[in-house]
Amino acid sequence: MRRFRDFLVFILFTVCTGALAQSETGLYPLSEEKDFFAQLPQSIPHVDRIKANYAQGNTAEARRELAAYFREKAKNRFYFNWENIPVRLKEYQQLYPNAAKNHLKDADSHTELYHAETDWKLPFTNKQGKEVTAYEIRHLFRQHKAGDFAFSYFLLDKKELLPYFTSQAKSLNQAYQNGAVELIADGNGAYESFRGGNRMENWVLTHHLFLASPEYSDEDQITLLRTFLHHAEVLYQTNQKFQFGNHQTKGMVALAVIAMMYPEFEATKTYYDFALANLGQHLDLEVNADGFQFERSFHYHVGDIDNYFRVFKLAQITGNPIPKAWEGKLRGMFEAMVTLALPNKMAPVIQDDTDQPMATMNQLDEVMALGYALFSDPEFGFFASSNPSEEYYWLLSQVDLGRLRAKTETKPTGKSTALEATGYYVFREGWKESDQYLLISTGVSKEKPDHQHGDVLGLQLFANGEMLVPNYQVRYPEPEFPFFKNSWAKNVALVDSIPQGQEWTGNQGGSGFGKFGKLPKAEVLLWEPKGKIQAFRGTHDGYQDLGVGYERSVYFFPGEFWLVRDRFSGDQNHVYYQNFQGNYSLESGPILARSSQADGSGMDLIQLGSQLAGADVAGINGKNRVTFRSEPTPSLDFVTLLRPYDSFQDRTSAVDAAAKILLGDWEVHRQSLELKGSKFLADQILRKGDLLLLLGMRGIQSENLSLQSSKPVDIQVVLGEKGMELKSFEPNPIPLESSTGTLTLSTQPTQINHEN
Repeated sequence: MRRFRDFLVFILFTVCTGALAQSETGLYPLSEEKDFFAQLPQSIPHVDRIKANYAQGNTAEARRELAAYFREKAKNRFYFNWENIPVRLKEYQQLYPNAAKNHLKDADSHTELYHAETDWKLPFTNKQGKEVTAYEIRHLFRQHKAGDFAFSYFLLDKKELLPYFTSQAKSLNQAYQNGAVELIADGNGAYESFRGGNRMENWVLTHHLFLASPEYSDEDQITLLRTFLHHAEVLYQTNQKFQFGNHQTKGMVALAVIAMMYPEFEATKTYYDFALANLGQHLDLEVNADGFQFERSFHYHVGDIDNYFRVFKLAQITGNPIPKAWEGKLRGMFEAMVTLALPNKMAPVIQDDTDQPMATMNQLDEVMALGYALFSDPEFGFFASSNPSEEYYWLLSQVDLGRLRAKTETKPTGKSTALEATGYYVFREGWKESDQYLLISTGVSKEKPDHQHGDVLGLQLFANGEMLVPNYQVRYPEPEFPFFKNSWAKNVALVDSIPQGQEWTGNQGGSGFGKFGKLPKAEVLLWEPKGKIQAFRGTHDGYQDLGVGYERSVYFFPGEFWLVRDRFSGDQNHVYYQNFQGNYSLESGPILARSSQADGSGMDLIQLGSQLAGADVAGINGKNRVTFRSEPTPSLDFVTLLRPYDSFQDRTSAVDAAAKILLGDWEVHRQSLELKGSKFLADQILRKGDLLLLLGMRGIQSENLSLQSSKPVDIQVVLGEKGMELKSFEPNPIPLESSTGTLTLSTQPTQINHEN
């Protein structure tokens, strides 16, 4: 491949077609300013005059003319026109009255730790005399607070922050030239794709904001231009090999954005084509057919929406080509969010969500504002905020903002559904804020499962406007991170106190992040999302090494409750556990556990199975759980009712070993029930009028009917005047023996008449 070097920022290059993760520093040195001017491309107007001025010592005039040219072009090559910043800042302050205070707080949090001319390689101490950790230097590399410098400069007249910003950029350039930056091979690389891409994202924003200031000198603008192009070349060269995950994606976004900002330079055409091809490969391989990002995390799904949005939107602004498939893929990512959304327009916590540690829900309105800005879909408008977040405000034009403020809304109509490719299954009553919702997580991504938790076949439950059986957000450097990533902080069943996540390893740089080398693999056996009783059944191999098979079934009675059965089968004694997160009290020994909310609503967990040894309440960081445990036994079924109630008087009555339990309009019977001339034999029988669920059914008998099963099976029965309708909740067709032969049941209803 021809390498375009004769115009750019480099005096030396080394042929390297692979990822230069081991020793990228020094391979692509940033040229001196005089070399940069000498190699300016002919596509810049009056470039010969600019070159001549610089060569003859009239450097100030050369800088002035080149900076003026790119300032003018910048008006139409970014998400906002810097000339409109005074007007937009006025609106910004009105929309976000705390913005100035928050920006200054964030800017101060950075400047109080680091000198403008800081070090960029460990070990070193910060301004407070403390050793900088791996986690901290990674965030220094990302330069997350750079935008805060510009906002504080304009909103609070913090003039010192402009030279601070430019000095910090210069200090990184100098450190790079001197080989004094962290290498990717060491685990904390300053120019690693994710960190370098984030830095460019933040510096490009800061640069465009400061263009509105007369104090942003021509020389500093040229320095940032050279810095952007230098980063682009490093990102291009060190990402020749495709790598799964959002780290490379972020670098390719930065590469595409820089290419669109500076098309005069010949190499930027190569950069843009390369970035779009690489991002397209990420879209194809990392956004599942159901629209969700392959790492299965809300945090990383939103991160990729942010990534693709930035490129898609800027390409629209600059008139650069975008593959046609992008639009459908990007729309699908927002549609997937609708599938997972909670009834209160929030989103569940799934896998490594990191924004608010210990939080049990995620904000959805900000990212859905981007979806509405792109597609004007009223269903996206139902979730979208009328004003974007403070960050996204600067990615949207005045036209986009006006469209959001006049948005139309349509409440979704979908109920129980699934993202089957990603492995999320949702039982949903409806879209009123008090409606019931349960999410089951079944999968572990095949590629890069680094962000997966020990929650295979775990669940979360929302009802009465609250997350009653929650999952928790995490943060990497916190000492509790490994605990909250694993099964004791999940709603799963365990064997012998062994959590699902095994073979924990921290990352190379020691920033606190870690992952499991071994997690169970799940298989979905049954998914029935329609009907008066809905069902899910799945299995995983997490305890096969112990000789224990495991299966979880979940039954949803819309508007009422759920039944969860965890079935363990082994040939030696084990102690089995069933975990539910929440603040519970034990009301009837191990039979009934209850949590109560501030408004008097709550959740009852009712054990219908046998062989329970007890229940324990425990927790950490104020996040508690109840754990039901068995006596040592080879096999066991936990059969648990998860019943939300909306007021004190609706809570479950005292539960004991009686033959019948009342749950509102439902009854729970054990072993047998005689009804309308028929006798039903099953481990548990749930009945509401003429509707029955036979859990572990062994037989049905009446004067004209005798049905027997060779093994316990789960079936639904609807009684009618002429007979009964039977429907199986087994993964495969089941034979029932009768006096007239074999009757085969499936998930399709079968009518049995009295005369049969």
